Amino acid sequence: MIATAIAMLLSMQASDTTRASREAFTRCLGRFVDSSMEAGKTAAQFSAEFPQACATEQSAFRNAIIARDTASRSTRASAEESANAEIEDARFNFNDRFQGAQPPQVAAASTPAGQPAAQTAAQTTPAPAAQQASQPH
Repeated sequence: MIATAIAMLLSMQASDTTRASREAFTRCLGRFVDSSMEAGKTAAQFSAEFPQACATEQSAFRNAIIARDTASRSTRASAEESANAEIEDARFNFNDRFQGAQPPQVAAASTPAGQPAAQTAAQTTPAPAAQQASQPH
Protein backbone atom coordinates (compact mmCIF):
# COMPACT_ATOMS: atom_id res chain seq x y z
CA MET A 1 0.00 0.00 0.00
CA ILE A 2 2.80 2.43 0.89
CA ALA A 3 4.68 1.47 -2.27
CA THR A 4 1.58 2.31 -4.34
CA ALA A 5 1.28 5.73 -2.70
CA ILE A 6 4.95 6.48 -3.31
CA ALA A 7 4.66 5.38 -6.93
CA MET A 8 1.64 7.66 -7.40
CA LEU A 9 3.49 10.63 -5.90
CA LEU A 10 6.50 10.05 -8.12
CA SER A 11 4.34 9.76 -11.22
CA MET A 12 2.52 12.99 -10.38
CA GLN A 13 5.82 14.83 -9.97
CA ALA A 14 7.15 13.45 -13.22
CA SER A 15 4.01 14.46 -15.10
CA ASP A 16 4.20 18.13 -14.05
CA THR A 17 6.08 19.36 -17.08
CA THR A 18 5.50 23.01 -16.18
CA ARG A 19 6.92 22.93 -12.66
CA ALA A 20 10.47 24.11 -13.39
CA SER A 21 9.38 26.89 -15.74
CA ARG A 22 6.58 27.97 -13.35
CA GLU A 23 9.04 28.17 -10.45
CA ALA A 24 11.56 30.11 -12.55
CA PHE A 25 8.87 32.57 -13.67
CA THR A 26 7.42 33.15 -10.20
CA ARG A 27 10.91 33.38 -8.65
CA CYS A 28 11.79 36.06 -11.22
CA LEU A 29 8.57 37.98 -10.54
CA GLY A 30 9.23 37.77 -6.80
CA ARG A 31 12.75 39.14 -7.22
CA PHE A 32 11.42 41.97 -9.39
CA VAL A 33 8.78 42.90 -6.81
CA ASP A 34 11.28 42.73 -3.95
CA SER A 35 13.87 44.85 -5.77
CA SER A 36 11.17 47.37 -6.74
CA MET A 37 10.10 47.73 -3.11
CA GLU A 38 13.72 48.04 -1.93
CA ALA A 39 14.37 50.70 -4.58
CA GLY A 40 11.32 52.64 -3.39
CA LYS A 41 9.64 52.63 -6.79
CA THR A 42 6.30 54.36 -7.04
CA ALA A 43 3.21 52.49 -8.18
CA ALA A 44 3.44 54.31 -11.52
CA GLN A 45 7.08 53.28 -12.04
CA PHE A 46 6.30 49.70 -11.09
CA SER A 47 3.25 49.56 -13.37
CA ALA A 48 5.31 50.84 -16.29
CA GLU A 49 8.13 48.30 -15.82
CA PHE A 50 6.28 45.23 -14.54
CA PRO A 51 4.70 44.05 -17.84
CA GLN A 52 8.15 43.70 -19.44
CA ALA A 53 9.79 42.04 -16.42
CA CYS A 54 10.73 38.36 -16.68
CA ALA A 55 9.90 38.06 -20.38
CA THR A 56 12.29 35.12 -20.95
CA GLU A 57 10.90 33.14 -18.01
CA GLN A 58 7.34 33.98 -19.04
CA SER A 59 7.97 32.71 -22.56
CA ALA A 60 9.42 29.43 -21.27
CA PHE A 61 6.48 28.97 -18.91
CA ARG A 62 3.98 29.74 -21.68
CA ASN A 63 5.62 27.23 -24.03
CA ALA A 64 5.62 24.55 -21.30
CA ILE A 65 1.90 25.07 -20.63
CA ILE A 66 1.06 24.89 -24.32
CA ALA A 67 3.16 21.73 -24.73
CA ARG A 68 1.50 20.13 -21.69
CA ASP A 69 -2.01 20.97 -22.82
CA THR A 70 -1.56 19.98 -26.46
CA ALA A 71 -0.02 16.68 -25.29
CA SER A 72 -3.27 16.16 -23.38
CA ARG A 73 -5.17 16.58 -26.66
CA SER A 74 -6.27 20.16 -26.05
CA THR A 75 -6.60 22.40 -29.07
CA ARG A 76 -3.88 24.96 -29.67
CA ALA A 77 -6.35 27.77 -28.95
CA SER A 78 -7.40 26.18 -25.66
CA ALA A 79 -3.76 25.63 -24.67
CA GLU A 80 -2.90 29.26 -25.43
CA GLU A 81 -5.92 30.42 -23.42
CA SER A 82 -4.80 28.28 -20.50
CA ALA A 83 -1.26 29.68 -20.74
CA ASN A 84 -2.53 33.25 -20.86
CA ALA A 85 -4.74 32.65 -17.81
CA GLU A 86 -1.93 31.11 -15.74
CA ILE A 87 0.49 33.92 -16.64
CA GLU A 88 -2.12 36.58 -15.95
CA ASP A 89 -2.88 35.00 -12.58
CA ALA A 90 0.80 34.93 -11.58
CA ARG A 91 1.34 38.53 -12.64
CA PHE A 92 -1.84 39.65 -10.86
CA ASN A 93 -0.69 38.03 -7.61
CA PHE A 94 2.74 39.65 -7.70
CA ASN A 95 1.30 43.03 -8.72
CA ASP A 96 -1.11 42.73 -5.79
CA ARG A 97 1.83 41.94 -3.51
CA PHE A 98 3.61 45.13 -4.59
CA GLN A 99 0.49 47.30 -4.36
CA GLY A 100 -0.33 45.92 -0.91
CA ALA A 101 3.11 46.89 0.36
CA GLN A 102 2.72 50.50 -0.74
CA PRO A 103 2.04 53.08 1.98
CA PRO A 104 -1.49 54.50 2.02
CA GLN A 105 -2.05 57.79 0.26
CA VAL A 106 -1.46 60.73 2.59
CA ALA A 107 -4.42 63.06 3.16
CA ALA A 108 -2.11 66.05 2.73
CA ALA A 109 -1.76 65.15 -0.93
CA SER A 110 -5.37 66.24 -1.50
CA THR A 111 -5.05 69.43 0.59
CA PRO A 112 -4.97 72.63 -1.47
CA ALA A 113 -1.51 74.17 -1.63
CA GLY A 114 -0.68 76.58 1.15
CA GLN A 115 -3.59 75.49 3.34
CA PRO A 116 -3.02 73.36 6.46
CA ALA A 117 -4.84 70.03 6.56
CA ALA A 118 -6.54 70.96 9.85
CA GLN A 119 -8.02 74.09 8.28
CA THR A 120 -9.35 72.08 5.32
CA ALA A 121 -10.92 69.55 7.70
CA ALA A 122 -12.53 72.36 9.72
CA GLN A 123 -14.13 73.76 6.57
CA THR A 124 -15.75 70.44 5.64
CA THR A 125 -16.76 69.25 9.14
CA PRO A 126 -20.04 70.61 10.58
CA ALA A 127 -19.74 72.25 13.97
CA PRO A 128 -21.31 70.10 16.72
CA ALA A 129 -22.12 73.21 18.79
CA ALA A 130 -24.83 74.22 16.31
CA GLN A 131 -26.70 71.00 17.00
CA GLN A 132 -26.43 71.41 20.77
CA ALA A 133 -27.63 75.03 20.69
CA SER A 134 -31.00 74.01 19.26
CA GLN A 135 -31.67 71.55 22.09
CA PRO A 136 -33.28 72.89 25.32
CA HIS A 137 -31.25 72.65 28.51
